[in-house]
Amino acid sequence: MGGGSGSKSRHKGSSATKQPYVASKTPEDRSILDDIEGTGRKKKTLPPTVNRTANDDDADCDDFIRDPYWSPTPYSAFKLLISARFAAGLWTTISDCDETYNYWEPAHYLLYGKGFQTWEYSPVYALRSYTYILFHAVPAKIYDYVLRPTPLLIFFFVRCFLAFICACAEAYLYRSVRKKFGGNVARITLVTALFSAGMFISSCAFLPSAFSMYMTAFAFGAWLDGLDELAIFSVALSGLLSWPFAALTGVIIAVDILLIRRKLLLFIKWSVVSLLVILIPVIVLDSNMYGKPVIAPWNIVKYNILSNKGPELYGTEPWSFYFTNGTLNFNLVFASALISPFLMLANYKMESNLMKKMGIVGTIYVWLLVFVLQPHKEERFIFPVFALIPVAGALGIDAMQKIADLVCSKIFLWWIQRVKDIKKVKVFDYRKIVSSIGVAAILTSSVIGSSRILALYYGYRAPFDVYFAFNRDASTQRALATGKNYTVCYGKEWYRFPSSFFLPSLAWDVRFIESDFKGQLPDLYSPFDPAGTKRIPEHMNDWNREEPTRYVNISDCDYLVDLIDPDRFSAKEPNYAANTADWRILAEQDFLNSAKSHQFFRAFYVPWFSSQYTTYDSYVFMKRVRKKNARQKKRGKEFTEDDI
Repeated sequence: MGGGSGSKSRHKGSSATKQPYVASKTPEDRSILDDIEGTGRKKKTLPPTVNRTANDDDADCDDFIRDPYWSPTPYSAFKLLISARFAAGLWTTISDCDETYNYWEPAHYLLYGKGFQTWEYSPVYALRSYTYILFHAVPAKIYDYVLRPTPLLIFFFVRCFLAFICACAEAYLYRSVRKKFGGNVARITLVTALFSAGMFISSCAFLPSAFSMYMTAFAFGAWLDGLDELAIFSVALSGLLSWPFAALTGVIIAVDILLIRRKLLLFIKWSVVSLLVILIPVIVLDSNMYGKPVIAPWNIVKYNILSNKGPELYGTEPWSFYFTNGTLNFNLVFASALISPFLMLANYKMESNLMKKMGIVGTIYVWLLVFVLQPHKEERFIFPVFALIPVAGALGIDAMQKIADLVCSKIFLWWIQRVKDIKKVKVFDYRKIVSSIGVAAILTSSVIGSSRILALYYGYRAPFDVYFAFNRDASTQRALATGKNYTVCYGKEWYRFPSSFFLPSLAWDVRFIESDFKGQLPDLYSPFDPAGTKRIPEHMNDWNREEPTRYVNISDCDYLVDLIDPDRFSAKEPNYAANTADWRILAEQDFLNSAKSHQFFRAFYVPWFSSQYTTYDSYVFMKRVRKKNARQKKRGKEFTEDDI
């Protein structure tokens, strides 16, 4: 009946037909980019262009078989993702000093017996979990035991380890999106994620919020796959091992399981299982490291929510902070993600799996709603939903294509019914317009994302590069040969120290000299002390009050790292490099001066133009010049041991 009615209406040219007209009648031309039936109503027959093959890793998935659009297989997507994430691990910098002092430094201490300790790791407060640090330190220790690499290679090994986990999580999410929402959405998701600046900076960050991003990808991949048990466990792992506030990413999943599908017993069972499997080891390990019973996830919740420590301790940002950040990191994909629910609702009759799609977008909305209301804002706080933004953006672009397809089909039908002799008219395939929307979105997002990545690389790479140059310098090699202890000092640039992994020797130390910064700086762990994590350090507070005990005299410094910015010199932050009698520059790199650069060109790199509209300062690694005494001059020594 349905087939006959459809055939009859086509011959009459009436508007009752539900299939859009196309000029070409071949099956290939009917499946250009976005087939409404393929991604909407389910068909009972296979499209002519889709063949079941033995090599197709999704051949057993009916949803994929019904989708006529090409998209990379999950294995191909993984290879693309792992390449992009490894590149990020090698080229991206550390954008948050919390990553250095709260995670890289404790890891360095556990591996080598030296490192900085923040007040959060004092047994008095015990806000941070050593279990999370051990998750990274144990693979690094195995690598160190087998191959005996330098600490710097350990640093990049850990980054590549994180990049691998991130690529696995993204590939799994991509696989689920491809099966559930079709090849068009999956294809857009993959490409925009590959060239996203947000994924570039977060994929290999040694931060709990970045780990929560991996778990969010696993959780939603499992949820779309119907694996509720894995989804619950992933959310629990995110909240209990890394960052307790990341449990917020599981709200929509919990609502679906509990209120919509009413699987109360399953939810309770796997919540209890997750609690026992994850929280008990976390408590045991953390209590052993701190030397007293500790529940670190509860401590951080208690400090941030139940204490009277206000957000002004660490700075506040306007409500628009996360929207600006999302635009910089995901460009038009972020805008598409925000408007996607309205586009899908406007076209709900043509949307399949609408509730699942709304669940992904809803999680981003819930996260932004909660964190926009917090006065203290940081980029890393929205890392947990970064993996969902390309998916939500792809859903928005897909909805735009469907709306454009519907509008164009109605215009085409209206026009074709008024053509008297169709043979004399050259018919334009309107679906090329629909196809161009997706192509334009992918290309535009990729170009803008790449431009942002290059701007970050060229503008802020100097804190890494000066260490690379310093480690290669001949005088550094001579200093290493002496086996002596040397001190590298930081003043106003303390927050850009890339970690102790970059020091050329374990005998070398990093110290702070006084600057205009008036907050609390980290202190050193008790060196080479098996019970160092259990000891209560002196002169630490949870009010971010300055501790003068952190500073050493400039005369104790053998090397000094500084930024030469003519507008920032003061009594406590002089131009050390200008004092050539005491300091000699060993390594120098350009560092972007954002205040003096054009707002657009400092954010996005444009070849041949960015250099004209941006200003760079000199980021320098300096060595103290030791004065020769009269006896040494008489003997004609070129340098002394202290001069190395």
